Amino acid sequence: MDYAGRDFRNIRFPVDRPLTEEERAAQFHQKESCNARPMDFLSVIKVNSSYIDLVDRWYPIAGFSVWFGTCIAALGAAGICIIIWAFFWAPVTNQREALWFMLIVLLPVSIAVFAMGCFIIRTECGRYTHYPMRLNRKTRQVHFFRQNGTVLTVPWDSLFLTLGESKSPLSGTTHDLRAHVLEDDGKTVRESFSLGYTFPGKKDSMDKFWAFLQPYMEEADGVERTYQELRKSLLMPLESRREGWRWSIFRTFAPGLHYPWTMFLLCIPLGLNAVGRMLAMSTSKIPQWPEEVEQANPVDADDPYVLTWRDNGPLGWWELYWPLICTVVGVGTFVGVIAWVVSGLWR
Repeated sequence: MDYAGRDFRNIRFPVDRPLTEEERAAQFHQKESCNARPMDFLSVIKVNSSYIDLVDRWYPIAGFSVWFGTCIAALGAAGICIIIWAFFWAPVTNQREALWFMLIVLLPVSIAVFAMGCFIIRTECGRYTHYPMRLNRKTRQVHFFRQNGTVLTVPWDSLFLTLGESKSPLSGTTHDLRAHVLEDDGKTVRESFSLGYTFPGKKDSMDKFWAFLQPYMEEADGVERTYQELRKSLLMPLESRREGWRWSIFRTFAPGLHYPWTMFLLCIPLGLNAVGRMLAMSTSKIPQWPEEVEQANPVDADDPYVLTWRDNGPLGWWELYWPLICTVVGVGTFVGVIAWVVSGLWR
């Protein structure tokens, strides 16, 4: 999973630096289209003749930090409990030096592991459900909801768009559609955010996403083309609301919809991710655009190109019920294994 940087923007997206030659070579030019097959990758919240709302880079993989952090925190908590129990209640009378070592050395380590797990959980719980972006084709402004709740507004034509590359131990190399806000010199990166990402973050996926996004902002028939493309897809149920538990399950398993047995084989991590996603969404705030942004993005009452999650069709067997079965089996298996291990330790 690619989670580097959800809370460390300047680590994942380094700023106050010059553009690299690699970024210049991989630039996407606003006026240049792409011949790849257009794909939205379940990235759109709503669309109309004026603007399109997109989810942020970390929305597709939400939930991982919750269950991964919970496992780490549980490991630290178990260590704390074992050390305290051994020091005060274990039937050991001739190993006090070892017990003092556990108390002085191992207990702080266990506390640190527990604190790290809680910190990882906190990167998703009690934050925002997502960090939306709004691209207005009429005003040609881009509004980006930052992780601290503030909003960046920048002209679309001033963005330096490129193929972003990131590396992490868990996911390897991933790619996203990176947007750089440059200083007046035109070569120093002042701020960066990601306009598009899909899990897994394949390089050619961004060509497909650009082929979807670029016409909306640049082509005369862009609204019609985008509307027709999204009629074949699903829009994210995030407009002034949290996603429900059904959608948390669907969105977690969505990358494997064409591989049902792979879903089942990966039911433990994906099931835990779905549950973690539910917890993250239920404890997080719904982002609200400032009034000045809403006023700058009016929608005509008779706009024929309005699409929201309310226009989605129902989720079917392979979209919801099979992932639900995989979630129940995965979480149940995980809990059963943990219970078996714990019971064995106490014998």
